[in-house]
Formats: sequence, structure tokens, C-alpha cells
Amino acid sequence: MRPAGTTAVVTGSFPAVAIAVAIVSGAAGMVGVYLDTAWHRTVGRDSFFILPHVFIYCGGLGVLGAALTSVARATLGRAEDFGGPILRLRRLRLPLGFAVTALGIFVIMAAAPVDAWWHATFGKDVLIWSPPHLQLHLGAGVAAIGLLFAVAAQRGRGALASAWLWRGAMLAVLVDLVHRGHFILAHYTMLSHARTPDLYPFLVALLVPVVLVAAARAVGPWAPTLACLLFLGVTWLMDVMLRAIEFDRYTLTPILALPAAVLSLAFWGEERRRARSRRDGAWLSVAAGVAFTIAFVTMEFVWMGWAVGRPWATERVLAALPLVLVTGALSGWVGWVLGGFLRAVGSASGAVAEFGSRWRARVAAIVAIVLALVGLAATYRPQRYGPPMLVDELKLVPFSAFPYQEAIFWNVVLAEGWPFAPRIDARSEGIIDGLPVPVGPAWCAPTEAALTTAVAGARFGVEVNGTPVDLAPYPLVRLRLRDGSHCAWVGVASAFQRASQNRFVYTIERPALGVPLTTRVELGVTFKDP
Repeated sequence: MRPAGTTAVVTGSFPAVAIAVAIVSGAAGMVGVYLDTAWHRTVGRDSFFILPHVFIYCGGLGVLGAALTSVARATLGRAEDFGGPILRLRRLRLPLGFAVTALGIFVIMAAAPVDAWWHATFGKDVLIWSPPHLQLHLGAGVAAIGLLFAVAAQRGRGALASAWLWRGAMLAVLVDLVHRGHFILAHYTMLSHARTPDLYPFLVALLVPVVLVAAARAVGPWAPTLACLLFLGVTWLMDVMLRAIEFDRYTLTPILALPAAVLSLAFWGEERRRARSRRDGAWLSVAAGVAFTIAFVTMEFVWMGWAVGRPWATERVLAALPLVLVTGALSGWVGWVLGGFLRAVGSASGAVAEFGSRWRARVAAIVAIVLALVGLAATYRPQRYGPPMLVDELKLVPFSAFPYQEAIFWNVVLAEGWPFAPRIDARSEGIIDGLPVPVGPAWCAPTEAALTTAVAGARFGVEVNGTPVDLAPYPLVRLRLRDGSHCAWVGVASAFQRASQNRFVYTIERPALGVPLTTRVELGVTFKDP
């Protein structure tokens, strides 16, 4: 005979299984995202079915499968297995958290046709900040928030009745949200020398306090620090993996756990000062957001001067600081609202106990959504380009050694038709970071001997915005690519760039059976402010 209560435990375990599948799938997607950027920076852009894409899309499908099977189970009469609100859409029964998760995955899927249109219209995007990429990460963030609600709703229920298991599941999702905010910082986290004292702190103040304050309110005062420490562990493991396979790696800074500890101390100190009520004051979250922001800016100010050797100008930091602090404060307040609803879905008293009344809860939710949308809109900083650069402005210098991935001609080597099409069109985008940019053409061959024969009679030419450049003073730099092929690069670099859109036209003449063959490359080169 089955002991009393066994059936309830078994049926109540389904949401925990779905959550576990979603967390494991999300972790696979996170690995894929890190590996994808490293792959493109190291190997280049090749087929759709590269390993990072497999991780990303299989991870997304796993999360979607967990969400849709949960909706199906609730619709088929097992809605009582799921805590929190159950939405109704005709005959469908939608557990709130899993419904939001599914919506996020659909936003990701909708990015695919946008990405195809973008590539067909503008060519391959070479930076993270493009509309289809941002749409993808927005959908991933929505999916993670939905999963956070799904876990929060299981507090004290089924297989997640254990407080440690429940906190572990919440932390796992919070790590993914921290990762989203960190990764979307793009070149700021990949290249520490490109960090600016204005937009970079603004983006961090916008994206991070909301997650950490919600974690402190919904899980506990030290949850933000634990989530950031776990995330640091993930980034360290990814660094070890990329080093092992000799892929281009990220920097391990910023170490968000340090300013997160300041935020945690603010919540812990208030908890120690008085017995914590169910309704935390919003002022504490605002103050914690400000404290995090001050600690972060201070940490990065010191790091840029001491470790990176590119100190921020104090006057620029102070000029940007008011907006950054206000952003951190408002982000903390939105985190207070999010954390309140996360606590509400896991308790019997609901939103009334967190916000005082249903009306206050609705107003808080509306204001938080509006602030989030305004914050996202404020990140749009259109680049203002000057006229195309003159050759003299580029300050061309000889270059004897450089990573070929940093050369603008690397995008030509990856272009369709290279190397034998008579005309090749490609484009390159780069963030201005103060470092020399290799701008010379190249020719490649399968072996060192074949390359020697090819370049012996080859002639390279280049025009920059209609002005010819004499390449005779610059050396040929031989580099071996990861695929084993050998390339000879004209070792010329631009020591200065400004925000501009430029046209580089390369010609490569080479003898073939006594008849000279010419490859003409038209490369659109965009330099952007960091």
C-alpha cells in the first residue's frame, strides 16, 4: 500500500523537474553564448551549425520544452501542481512563470527572421550591438525572469520544499540574469581598455542593481553576493576552457561580487537593525542601488588606472556620475518591485502583503515597467560620424606582428568568394580603443611553399576613400591561420581613428599561367566611438 501523501509528493515534483530541465538548458545556452563570441573572434564566421550555435539553440529549445510541457500539464488538469497565479486563455491554463518563459523564447525565435533581414540588408554584423542580437538577449532575459517566477512560486512546495534546494534554484537563475547584463555590455567586458567612464557605468547601473536588489528581497541579503560569486566561477571556468582550446578570451573583470557585497551589506545591516517585516521599505532598495553604483564606479576607476593602465579622467567620471547614480537608484527601486512580486507568488498572502493593497501593487508594476522601458530607450546613443578619413589622418605605421583577427582585412578572408572571385564586397566595424588597427591586404595559400610562390609575383594596392596608398615601405607579415593555411599580410596599421564610415578598395594582382589575375576588394570600414 502506498503511504499517505506519496501521490501528492510525486505529482508535485513535476514543476521541479521542468525547472531543472530549464536550468540545465539555460546553462548550456550560456556556454554557447560565451563560446560563440570566442569562436567568431578566433575562427571566424562559418556555417550555422557550429558548436556554439548548437549549444545556444538546443538550450533554448530545452527551456521552451520545459515551459510548454508545464502549460500542457496545467491545461490538462494538474494546475494545482504549480504555485503562483494561473492565467487563463480560452481553454489554456498558463502558470505565470512558465508562460513568461515561453514568451521570452518566442522573442528569441522571432529574432531569426530579423537577423536574416539584417544580414541581407546590411551584411554580416560584426559587433554584439545589432538589433537582432539585442532582440535575442532581450528574449533570453524575459525567459530568465519568467523562470525566476516559476521557481519563486515553488517555495515550500513539492520537490523544492527544501529551503536549500529552492535557494539553489533561485541562485542558478539569478546567475543567468547577471550573465545577461554582463554579456550585453559587449566590448566593455571583452576589452577592458575600451571601457569609458560614462556609458559603461550607466549601462551597469541600469542592468545590474535591478537583479541584485530583487535577489536580496526575494531570497535573502547575501543572495546578490552569492549569485555574483557563482557567476565569477562560471567566467573563470569559461576562461580555463577557452585557454585550453586556444580561443580568444574575455577579461575576467568587472568582478561584480565586490560591489554586490556592498549592496548585500546594506540589506543585512537593515535586517540586523530591526526585525525584518514582510514589507521592506523601498528606500532601502534605492539606497542599495546607489551604494552598488558608487562601489562599482570606484572599483573600475581604480582598476582602469592601476591594472589596465588607461586611467579615467576624473572630470569625465564626475560629469557622468549624477546620471549614473540616479540610474542606479531607479534600477534599485525596480528591483524592489520585482523582488516584491517574486515573494508574493510564493506566499499565501500575495501582493497585498508586499505592497499594502492590490491597487498599490498594480501601480508599482506599471511604474516599474515604464521605468524599465525608459531605461532601455535611454541606452540608444546614435553614433555621430564625421566625414570619411583622410589618409594622413590614419597615421599609417609599419606593423611587424599582430593577431590576424584584429585586421580589418580578416573580414575579407571570411567573405563569400574569397580568394578567387574577381570582385569581393565586405564590411568591417571596429570600436575605437586607442590601439593600432592593421589595415593592410593579404593573400593566403594552403602551404608555406605555395604562399612563397604566390607572393613572389603578387602586387598589392589600396585606396582609402579614393586616395591611393603606397604600400612599398611596409613589410609582408606571414601568419598561419587556425585552419592551417598560410597568409602574407601587408604590415601597415592605422595609429589613429575617429568615428567615420570609410571605403577601402584593395587590388591584388598575381600571375597565373602567364596571365595576370586581379582580385578587387571593396571593404566598407566603420570606426565607432566606444
